Amino acid sequence: MKELIQKYIFRFDSNSPGAKVLHCFKSHFPEATNIDWSKEKDGVFEAIFRVNGIEQIAWFEKSGSWLKTETNFTLGMLDGNIRQKLEQYGQIMSSIFIERANGDSEYEFIIRDNFQVRHVFHTDNQGNVRDRQNFDENELR
Repeated sequence: MKELIQKYIFRFDSNSPGAKVLHCFKSHFPEATNIDWSKEKDGVFEAIFRVNGIEQIAWFEKSGSWLKTETNFTLGMLDGNIRQKLEQYGQIMSSIFIERANGDSEYEFIIRDNFQVRHVFHTDNQGNVRDRQNFDENELR
């Protein structure tokens, strides 16, 4: 009830990002378009948007700190060496580049093998496989 009163009487929406989050977002992604915001259960704000036609998702603490960004890479965006390493496992169905505020980066790939079974691969930023799991459609994120 409190949020309803805040939202409609005082024009305050606790689910929308505040000025600090918006400022940090604009400084990281000045060319972002089609921005859609949501608030996660843990209070972190998520922005889904596009930069030069490429979809990205970024997470921010309510204090305004950027946490991480996931970028949906097309096959053409992948480094040739990384692509070659992963194609040995099958057809790359999707690739996501993940950058974290602590400087770490990695990839997540969905790869379909010769038996039409899909697998999720996590690699370092050079494409070296760290983890591989069968893709379970019942547990999509």
